[in-house]
Amino acid sequence: MPEPFKNVFNAEFIERVVKRVKLYYSNFNAQLFEAMVFDDNWESRELKQRMRHISICLRHCLPDDLSEAFAIIRQCAVDFGEEMDIAPMVFPDFVEHFGLEHSESLALLQHLTRYSSSEFAIRPFILNDPSGVMALLLDWARSDNYHVRRCASEGCRPRLPWAMALPSLKVDPTPVLPILELLKDDPELYVRRSVANNLNDIAKDNPDVVIAQAKAWLGRSKTPTGWSNTVAAPCSNKDILKQCSYLILRRQIISSSTMYNMRTMPPWARHLPSCLS
Repeated sequence: MPEPFKNVFNAEFIERVVKRVKLYYSNFNAQLFEAMVFDDNWESRELKQRMRHISICLRHCLPDDLSEAFAIIRQCAVDFGEEMDIAPMVFPDFVEHFGLEHSESLALLQHLTRYSSSEFAIRPFILNDPSGVMALLLDWARSDNYHVRRCASEGCRPRLPWAMALPSLKVDPTPVLPILELLKDDPELYVRRSVANNLNDIAKDNPDVVIAQAKAWLGRSKTPTGWSNTVAAPCSNKDILKQCSYLILRRQIISSSTMYNMRTMPPWARHLPSCLS
């Protein structure tokens, strides 16, 4: 039987947290923290419940001043960046839960996503200030760090699994599109897959938006087949997948021709719907 995913939060992880926090906060009460974490309800908690519980226990044992606590969290997170596991997402969760109204929170989330991911933690901030935070994510999409760029897309997915939904973006995904526009040709497949998953989310509520976006990108993409293959692969909407497949196929044919005209196209390809060209 496979190990339950929630067990990424285990005694070994907590021991690592204790060691790192003590490096940057000598007054950290490790014994109290561990006793609070492994309480009578620990075994019954699921993955995200454990994550939030650890955040709450950390808050109890870190300085009362939130800026001081944030400085410690900022330093600790760097030491967990080598594996990019889900467990270090407890640090962005700490910011999400305690820093919604704090001026340093968004900058800290940008820092933390380099070492885990702030894709869950950014969402309450989007709900709290939709236009301001979406503008910030557009700036993140221009980052030289691909983890930050990915978070720009992943964080505003309307239906991100395990995360709170973003109802306004389900109704109108328009604010998401400039971010995806910047990232559709990203050199990192890791980022392009997030673009694909975001479009798949959008397609569940606004399929026409995705079809229109795919058609708009087709003639302007720097990588003619890269974005389209990535976008189409995870798409769960069969109508969109069918239309995107036409787009991909036609684009591949056109891009492979040294001089595109109807004479150089295979006969069967000439009959692809003209509206998709």
